[in-house]
Amino acid sequence: MTSQESESTLFNPEFCALCATSLLCFCNLAIFYGFYNYLVYLDIPHAWRGPLLAMEPMTALVLRPYLTTRLTLKNSIPAMRLGVGLAVLALAAYPFATSVPVIALVRVVHGAGYVILASGLMTAFTHFLNPSRVAQGFGILSLTTLLPSALMPPFVEAVTPRLPGPGWAYAMAAPLMLLVLPLLGSLGGKARTMAAALPPEHSTRPGWGQVLSGLRQPGVLGLAGGQLFLIAGHTIVYFFMKSWALDLGAANPGLFFTCANLATIAVRVLGMGKLDRLNPGKTTGLAVLFLAGLTPCFALAPAFGAGSEAALLGMAVLYGLALGLGMPLLNAAMYRVSTPRLRAANMNLLLLALDAGFILGPILGAWGLAAGLGLPSLFLVCGGLLLLAGLSVLPVGRRTPARHAES
Repeated sequence: MTSQESESTLFNPEFCALCATSLLCFCNLAIFYGFYNYLVYLDIPHAWRGPLLAMEPMTALVLRPYLTTRLTLKNSIPAMRLGVGLAVLALAAYPFATSVPVIALVRVVHGAGYVILASGLMTAFTHFLNPSRVAQGFGILSLTTLLPSALMPPFVEAVTPRLPGPGWAYAMAAPLMLLVLPLLGSLGGKARTMAAALPPEHSTRPGWGQVLSGLRQPGVLGLAGGQLFLIAGHTIVYFFMKSWALDLGAANPGLFFTCANLATIAVRVLGMGKLDRLNPGKTTGLAVLFLAGLTPCFALAPAFGAGSEAALLGMAVLYGLALGLGMPLLNAAMYRVSTPRLRAANMNLLLLALDAGFILGPILGAWGLAAGLGLPSLFLVCGGLLLLAGLSVLPVGRRTPARHAES
């Protein structure tokens, strides 16, 4: 297969439709970078802020194992349609949710919509992905998760003062989610046709015994643990960086995410053709260990005086570069160590670890602040979590050797 043929095979209509769906899905998540500050605005009791931050990913964590044993290529597209409907309902309800019980309910519905949509997407994606361009394919998919994080925070900061209230910023994402439905229109028939052509062992639902046996495959638990600690550390930055940037006097605290995510996008776009030539396990481990040393340095930004915001934005670029290199390769490493029969289940296991990380990070952060820790101390906690992530992933590099470019 020539390089040109590989590229055309990668960018088939189904692959592009799934990437566009992912882009719209993460637009509705990227606007929640300031949700902690929104809970403060609503005067939600301090003890409830962490749990409410975690309620959406906690719902995903509970539902994901069930979905892993129920989703197949054939039913993945109908499941995604259901997820879109639930997400739209939740997003439209945020402006009217001002008490703890109602916010919790909305977060649960939002989490259910997200996890059903994302799990169905990952199940379909593993089947439509060109096996010879795994790292490149996941690199492109990951761009769709990051571009919203680069664009939505400064956009939200700019438009929120013109809205009836901060909660309406979340409702703005509801119409975006409706755009997913026409994208899924052509995928249902294609998925059913492809499912009918698959060997029975690749198209039936994996049982719990098979899913658990996949956990015993060498490297799977290490990658899942690495994902858990990586996301937990990242969410501390994600949810509490706005407060730190405001403390430094930043005019637009969303610019940290813009700089970080544009750097991530740049490294993936410029290095896209080389990702499949790297050892995914080793490269991810080293990138995450670099992050473990970098994140505590966020606390040093005030030492630069008038240049503190510029220093923080410079570190945001380094943060984005390392994150941009490591995250798609972690997915590629899981793809490589998994048997074809359990590939979709193990990829959803990474999403399960992502859900758990989105619970662990915000709760640790909120509890730390409630206990009297300052934001600089939270960045030390973040560095410790990322150190655990790097040490979990790095040994997997022995099982994911680099591959030569295909001719």
